[in-house]
Amino acid sequence: VALGGDSSAKLSNVIDELVKFRTKVRHYALALPEAAETLPVEDDVGAKGQKEQKEKRRQLMQERKPLLEACDSLRKDLAAFGIHIQ
Repeated sequence: VALGGDSSAKLSNVIDELVKFRTKVRHYALALPEAAETLPVEDDVGAKGQKEQKEKRRQLMQERKPLLEACDSLRKDLAAFGIHIQ
């Protein structure tokens, strides 16, 4: 319930905050820890080490997948109310 004032301005502020929140969550979900950001060159650790790094990255992204799905769900839910986030 919005108390007093221009309700369309308040709605705009709420939408802005939702977009900021969604953006922060997506950035977190897509970010990788420093150790996994760059895969070592094959000469440095060999094929086995490189494969382990790729597996760690895949596992991390799999763990964070629900966050990305929640962001997409929020975007779709808001679209049902005529609010489109691109």
